[in-house]
Amino acid sequence: MAAMRPMRAMRTLLLICAACAVDGLKPAARKVMLIRHAESEHNEAERNWDLRGLLLKRDHGITTAGYAQCDALREYVAGQRADAASPWADSRLELYASPLTRAIQTALIATDGIDKPLVLLPDARELGAGPIAGRDSLGAAVGVLEILDRVSDESARPLAIERVDAGRCERRWWSRWEPHVRARRRVDRFLGELADGGEGPAVVVCHSLLIRSILRRHCPDDGGLARGLIPNCSVLALDVSKDGDGALRLSNP
Repeated sequence: MAAMRPMRAMRTLLLICAACAVDGLKPAARKVMLIRHAESEHNEAERNWDLRGLLLKRDHGITTAGYAQCDALREYVAGQRADAASPWADSRLELYASPLTRAIQTALIATDGIDKPLVLLPDARELGAGPIAGRDSLGAAVGVLEILDRVSDESARPLAIERVDAGRCERRWWSRWEPHVRARRRVDRFLGELADGGEGPAVVVCHSLLIRSILRRHCPDDGGLARGLIPNCSVLALDVSKDGDGALRLSNP
């Protein structure tokens, strides 16, 4: 019987190693910073009940107040980059934005000085697209040259548009009308891509309805964030991962 003890110990060790290996295969949660864009012309038109501004234009740029918000956000980012413990200081940081003009402008200003490409993700666009209400969720440019020209034309100051990677926007990337079920699938696809992405943290400049939808579905204990106003240029950090069955898991909003 004594001769069996080493074998039993070996089997126990193998089981422990196997458990550790399986655990090691579980993807670690990825830190994702969701940022709402700066104040847009559409936001200003809503505040002032400007129906002309709401209905006659789409894919609005940011306002003078929006530029000031971007400058404040850039100072915040610079401070975070100076802190070695911050995810912003991680060399593996990846930068993303919605292809809508106001999100691209916000991202380029806020991350000015970060020598990384800004990748446009069509799934990060705003919810609520429609022919009358929701015109701020409709794009106006397709392809790299059109998108960069539009950002330049809509901007009151020079931006580093050469950092923009619009490779995913070669075809029409927005929906003229997006039913709830389709929007829900898009949001989950967006989160799944982030969870399956790189090992380092990710920054996504996106939109308020999108952020609130994410919180409402995946963070029921968010302290009421999903029901309240998401301020322009606010930063929401989340841990995004998938469990063993591939289900999305979000925590620490």
